[in-house]
Amino acid sequence: MATTANTMISRALRLIGVLGQGRRTLDATEASDGLAALNSMLDSWSIDRSMIYQLLTETHTLTAGTADYSIGTGGTINTTRPVRIVSAFMRDTANYDYSVEIINKTAYDAYPLKTTRSRPSFLYYDEIYPLAFIRLVYTPSDSSEVLHFTSWKQLQQFANLTTALALPPGYQRAIEFNLAVELQAEYPGSLIAPKTAEIAQKALANIIQINQDAPVLDVSEANSSSIGRTQRSIFTG
Repeated sequence: MATTANTMISRALRLIGVLGQGRRTLDATEASDGLAALNSMLDSWSIDRSMIYQLLTETHTLTAGTADYSIGTGGTINTTRPVRIVSAFMRDTANYDYSVEIINKTAYDAYPLKTTRSRPSFLYYDEIYPLAFIRLVYTPSDSSEVLHFTSWKQLQQFANLTTALALPPGYQRAIEFNLAVELQAEYPGSLIAPKTAEIAQKALANIIQINQDAPVLDVSEANSSSIGRTQRSIFTG
């Protein structure tokens, strides 16, 4: 559903009684403050995985002898800087895929063979700013293999009041009602009705629920020998 910042800020201010029957349009100060609050709220939501509605898979052809790749606008991998990389794999010229494990900084620092030339098996996402870095272990030996990585990125921002953005189902209501809660703190004379707060919480809970990763059944144990093991049900664990 496409909407504009002006539409959502106006509704949020109506919900707290700043705009009402006598005045239906934003003044310049309200518009400026509302836009700043809206983008600030969306920026905050962007570091919460449960608020992210899309995991994006991107690719980059590796360069032999290069293990570190800057990523972000203007980087070696020129794309919107990921908030977090959640999975990755390598694909060779024969279209065979090879898993790449995501590791943290402690594991990366402890690994003794970073410069060994081989197909990368590990990826550390160094979340520095404004350009982050993908750091691979091992150092690629082949310039024809392609890294596929899946990440989540920050939510869209509104450049101005008339910027039209398409939002997934449920997001407009959640944004408008939660923005009302945020803006109420900036207007001391305004009030949040109990029903408004209730709807804000419910709309946010609906987004969190739909964005939760579906559980994946690990059948490896079920397919292995049951000798010496307790039998388990795929329905009860």
